[in-house]
Amino acid sequence: MSVQEAIMRYYCYLLLLLAAAALATAVKGDDSEQCGVYIAESSTGHVLGSFAGKSYQKDELIGSSDAIVQAFDLRYHNSHKDDEFTVMLENFLATCWSADSNGGGNEADEVISAVGGPCFSSSGHVGMINAVIYQPATLLKTDTDLLASGFDETTSPGRGAFTLHHNLTLIAVDKITAGSEIFLDFGAEYSGYDDTTKPNIDDYRKMDQAIEKMLEFFNKHASNIGEKAADEVYQFMKNDVLDLTAEARAPAARSLLPPTYHGLKEIIDSGGSALYSYPSVVKDVDWLKNNAYCQDNLVVGVSQIEHAGRGAFAKREMKKGEVVAPIPLVALAHGRDALTMTEYLNENGEVVDSDEDGVTKKVKTQLLLNYMFEHPQSSVLFFPAGPLVPYVNHGGKEANVKMIFSTKPWSNVKEAQKLDAGSLSEVGAVDMILELVATRPIKKGEEVLLDYGESWVKAWKKHTDEWRKNMKKVTSKSAMVLNEMYHSTEKAAPFPSPSEGARGFGNENVALQCFVLYDEDKVERRRNEDGTRTKVYPWIPHPADANRLKTDIAIRSINRGGCSIVERSGDEASGYKYVVQPQRESQILVKNVPHSAIRFVDLPYKSPHHDETAFRHAIGFPDAIFPAAWKDLPDPVLDRDEL
Repeated sequence: MSVQEAIMRYYCYLLLLLAAAALATAVKGDDSEQCGVYIAESSTGHVLGSFAGKSYQKDELIGSSDAIVQAFDLRYHNSHKDDEFTVMLENFLATCWSADSNGGGNEADEVISAVGGPCFSSSGHVGMINAVIYQPATLLKTDTDLLASGFDETTSPGRGAFTLHHNLTLIAVDKITAGSEIFLDFGAEYSGYDDTTKPNIDDYRKMDQAIEKMLEFFNKHASNIGEKAADEVYQFMKNDVLDLTAEARAPAARSLLPPTYHGLKEIIDSGGSALYSYPSVVKDVDWLKNNAYCQDNLVVGVSQIEHAGRGAFAKREMKKGEVVAPIPLVALAHGRDALTMTEYLNENGEVVDSDEDGVTKKVKTQLLLNYMFEHPQSSVLFFPAGPLVPYVNHGGKEANVKMIFSTKPWSNVKEAQKLDAGSLSEVGAVDMILELVATRPIKKGEEVLLDYGESWVKAWKKHTDEWRKNMKKVTSKSAMVLNEMYHSTEKAAPFPSPSEGARGFGNENVALQCFVLYDEDKVERRRNEDGTRTKVYPWIPHPADANRLKTDIAIRSINRGGCSIVERSGDEASGYKYVVQPQRESQILVKNVPHSAIRFVDLPYKSPHHDETAFRHAIGFPDAIFPAAWKDLPDPVLDRDEL
């Protein structure tokens, strides 16, 4: 080989390496643009379902963090309504979450969370739970981005007009392969976890382990003992052994085994007993691309619109006509009435019965109204349960998206459009889907904006004019502001010990709460000045027996409660640790509580959400697409607030 040929081969080899590197980069780039989670019809029936657009490892977050809109004491404020109204209200509430899982439970006596995205569209299956709400994301949320943007809750006309509950996120509790349906844990009562006639998630997991051991046994011994003996051994395992070991759950566990031992390998090869029993839970990713909606085209950020709070921004470039987000609709019949809160107060400001003498009537409207779609000729309101859609702000002439009805064949939208307004509360969101469509090309990182309509614009202008004219600066700080003081991502202040005084604790509208989980087996006894002893337990991040769902950690609503700080140790470099006294277990102390496990919360009815002067107005549902059958108000009303 000549020197020239050697040099040419070297350059060809180098070019191949560069081409391979470029291809790898391109593939990586394509993966980063790949939709991570889709919405389509569930494999379990004609309801919505979420599907993984890519593989997720255990403990990996799924989709984009979303908003939580709280509704306060809805049942109480509508308790005087008739049975028909109550049924319609309950149909709406059935689509919502309990606020206990996201930190909103302290806002009122009963708090219901309206959510969107995968947290709304994912189905539940007692045997195939592969994701849960990641509670630390909402319970330990910070608002550095919002407060650093210049938002001042004491002077902004946007105070109380947008939700302060955010960062709603799902986390995988098992490996989820691309195309698999995402199933959430809705709780033992909802999912029938204790039903012995059908398998639950523990049955599936335990039987998968048993099937692997059984398959190993028969692969090793079946040929030696013969077919008849092998079948007798299998039937003995399937019946007698299961009755003895699984006890009450034996029927459910037995239903996962094949008729003969020859079927064991097929179960293992299909990915386990759950996938073997329900093969349709895995969709082809190409099918999802062509037939489902992507749920992670948007990410949240601080809106560029003054006083709007947070907004939705494009995660990737969008072409004109492309679906930016699906919007499953949840109908609330007689919505305006349902979201109106009427109370009667006596001279002392106490809530009393309406028939008492000398009472004052006070009428307020739920924050939820600000997120609902409304048409002036319909009594029905619609919650847009699409991914990050509650973050899409009003853009007016700068709007870059519009709404149209879905044309997906798995959604019976056309049939729903023919129904009268009174029937809509019985229609599943799978059959009432809008598409948020780009009206022009949208750049990556650009804020997505919708035209809310003329009525909303007039109402906002009226509110801001009155706010500036009658503004009274709020002097008390909310939990959001105080948590920023003590949990700033830049430099957080330590919570003061009793000897340092109640720095920042004098606010009557907030309370201190701790996430307390302690090891009951490691108790110490501290001698007090009066000669008595107090039990002291060490704080732990995980329960000792956490083995079903690995997200069973200390930072959960179930472990949150009022507390007082007794001592502080450590410093900024090593991290602050505290000794706290839980209010619900005042006879004990818990030591080594980390700084991050202590938070402020707004007391009931004291957060900005309950501000009586806060802006309230629904988003306009465009008349051009609103079905005629859904109009149940006889005369057009330009601005219902004037009625």
